[in-house]
Amino acid sequence: MPTRSTPTAPRIGLVLGGGGTAGHAFHTGVLAAMRQLTGWDARSAHVIVGTSAGSGVAAMLRGGVAAESVLERILSLPTDPAGMARLREISGREGASSPSWWFGPASPGLLPRELGRRCGARPSRLALSMLPAGRLPTAVIGERPYELHGDRWPDQPIWITAVALDSGDRVVFGRDGLTPDIGAAVEASCAIPTFFRPVVIDGRRYVDGGMHSPTNADLLADPDLDLDLVVVLSPMSSMPIDAFRSLLGPVRLFSHRVLRREIREIEAWGVPTLVIEPTATEIRAMGANFMDPTRVLEISLQAGAATLERLRAPAFDDAVDILSDAANTTPPIADVAYPD
Repeated sequence: MPTRSTPTAPRIGLVLGGGGTAGHAFHTGVLAAMRQLTGWDARSAHVIVGTSAGSGVAAMLRGGVAAESVLERILSLPTDPAGMARLREISGREGASSPSWWFGPASPGLLPRELGRRCGARPSRLALSMLPAGRLPTAVIGERPYELHGDRWPDQPIWITAVALDSGDRVVFGRDGLTPDIGAAVEASCAIPTFFRPVVIDGRRYVDGGMHSPTNADLLADPDLDLDLVVVLSPMSSMPIDAFRSLLGPVRLFSHRVLRREIREIEAWGVPTLVIEPTATEIRAMGANFMDPTRVLEISLQAGAATLERLRAPAFDDAVDILSDAANTTPPIADVAYPD
């Protein structure tokens, strides 16, 4: 009797964009709801791209912590003073030490180099060349990734983006042989210029990967990855109809346009995408400060509810089917406790 071959699980790429404390909460709510509806566990993604806040969530997933475990911790925050104090420290509300009083550009040599480029200057590099260094340390951001991974880079693909401060170039940790301590990589990806200090790795200074792109989804526009679906979570962008419901309307609209360009690059290779951006309800929950830790509970709950409603629409049937197939053909992943 012939044996039946085991079905091959669809290969899913996951992109987790930036967005500060609000972005972390958004990712958590969306991924938990996505699993509730489809059964798909984000930890099983073939490759994860993490930028800024998304890099921390990516490190948690690759460390074996399920999105539901992160959501449970967020749900406990109103009665967990230690957790809220930690969020305030990460967000810069408290815990700053040794502030820098230098208000000049953090990379003064970048501006003339960028203006001298023959192919034209990139706006994000021009902005970076004129911004001062931040004053807050990033050590607390890398604590939990380090607790989960130590100094070993995860075996499954995880690409964490940052920008080299002295050149303005995007750097992808976890790819091209760049595998530092993952805690340091997450710190670098989250080092918002003017807010957090640049992170030094092997003598080179790095800042937030969102300075290149809010999601860096274009990294998955690669036919060699052989992906069946790319899921993109983009907390900083919104559809034009929703963008100006916030004081950050111009930022959201710009981020949306960058994202659409990157999505076209992926789909040009015949790979379908599932893009999740905040709706009007989630935008109201986020407010105008992406680093406000007091909003994380509402953001997570609103993001989860909006995702369940969105994915039940017929337009998302194909993507939901792919995620469900992946859930049904992927072995269960052992849970790792959320680091205290």
